[in-house]
Order: sequence, then structure tokens, then C-alpha cells
Amino acid sequence: MKKHILILLGHPALSRKSFCEALALAYQKGAQEAGHTTELVNIAKLDFDPILHEGYEGDQPLEPDLAKTQEQIHQADHLVIIYPMWEYMMPALLKGFFERVFTRGFAYDLKSRNPLKNGLLQGKSARIIQTMSMPAIIYRLFFGAHGIKALKSMLGFCGLRPLKATCFGMIMESRDKHRKACLAKSEALGRKGI
Repeated sequence: MKKHILILLGHPALSRKSFCEALALAYQKGAQEAGHTTELVNIAKLDFDPILHEGYEGDQPLEPDLAKTQEQIHQADHLVIIYPMWEYMMPALLKGFFERVFTRGFAYDLKSRNPLKNGLLQGKSARIIQTMSMPAIIYRLFFGAHGIKALKSMLGFCGLRPLKATCFGMIMESRDKHRKACLAKSEALGRKGI
């Protein structure tokens, strides 16, 4: 089944091409070659305030770029979120993006007493691709992949299922052979639309 895939690039780099961007382009290439339609959103290039100034009690209208991204999410069958792990978490810009875009009334509704039925993005799936400096096996076994678990919890609350994750470790220390293998895996994931 062909899908409409939205790739969200969460690396904040503006003046250089990050390895996360290379992974996003590889995924997009594989997906398009397999007949999926794709859109790539580079979050660093969006014009928005990433701070939710009044929390969930205030009124902070969406900037045009965020309103457009909400529409792109609404139209997508599958989301791919690609970012580096910084300080054991996602970059602040990506966290701010989620706080501003995945809002009540768009991504979830608190009217249901069952927290598993609050999600308004049901029928969509997601893949998280996270890069890091440590070995991915260490992140999963000794640190419990806590950052990925938190993001999966948020996406699941919004109704996205299934949720899959791929970790690419040792990126900063890696050689071309390792990076090429990561890019090939990202492209293969895109080809499968997963």
C-alpha cells in the first residue's frame, strides 16, 4: 500500500548539512523510489516561537508555518521524525515544535475519560530515527532508550500507532563505512514506508 509520508527533520542546523538531514534525504529517496509520496519539513527553517509562553492555559496563535505543518500532519499517513540526541534528549527546538504543534484540539482531546481514546491523530503511524554518539545498544540496555520512550508516549497519546524507532549510534566517531550503512538502512526504511 502506497503512503503519504511526512518527514520531520528536527536537527537545528541552519548553516551546515547535518547527518540527520542526510538520513532524511535517504529515507525520502527510498520512499519515492517505492512510489510513496513524501514531504520533508526542516523544522529549523520554520518561522515560529518554540516557547509555549503561557503553558496550556494561555492563547498563543499558531504562526503560518506551524498551521501549514499541522495541515501536512493531518494529510499524512505516516510520520518520520529524525533528530540527534543532545544531552540525552531531543534538541530544544524540536521539543518546542511538539509543544506548539501537537496541541489540544489538533492532536488530542481531553473529553474522554479513557486516556487511550484521547488521540485525534488515529490512523497514522510513525517512525523515530535518532542519532547519538554512544553505541545504540548501550542507550537501549543501560539507559532504557528513555528519550525515545517519552516521544513514543506523547505520539501514542495523540493516537499514532504503530510507533517504531531506529537508533544510529557512534555517529560523531564514525567512519564513512558506518555512515553509509546508516544511510542505506534509512533508505530501506523509506522504501518500505515504515
